[in-house]
Amino acid sequence: MYIDFNQLPENSRLWIYGSSRIIHEEDKVKIHKIIFPFLQNWQHHGKTLSCSYTILNNHFLIVGLDETINPTGGCSMDGLQNIILKIDHNFNFNFFERLNVFLFLKNEVKCISSKDLNQINDVDQNSLIFNLNIEKKQDINGWLIPIRDSWCKRFLN
Repeated sequence: MYIDFNQLPENSRLWIYGSSRIIHEEDKVKIHKIIFPFLQNWQHHGKTLSCSYTILNNHFLIVGLDETINPTGGCSMDGLQNIILKIDHNFNFNFFERLNVFLFLKNEVKCISSKDLNQINDVDQNSLIFNLNIEKKQDINGWLIPIRDSWCKRFLN
């Protein structure tokens, strides 16, 4: 059962997919036509899942699930991944490029490969990145973290 993302409880589970390119307004309309019907009917072992999605900062597709109503797993997660793969394939977002880092530089989201962090003059241990590993909606407010506190700190000298 699809609900508005803002109506999901703060302890809802999240899956975050970062796009290497800007997700434009026309992309958002097309994405909605793909993901909305799936989420509207998403089930786990015949039980309806209370879920939603949003797109933040024109780079992040976020799917949320209220696990207090019904949890997910197995085949239902496969279904979600298949829809995300379809969207990724249709729009060339590179959602599954795990070495991408999403920096917040000069009030903009910049996607770069982690191996190229050393080559950007404005980046240091205090530069902010988006932590795509958060698991709960309540953590979105703190998903910007310094590189020094992230998995990619080893890529900076």
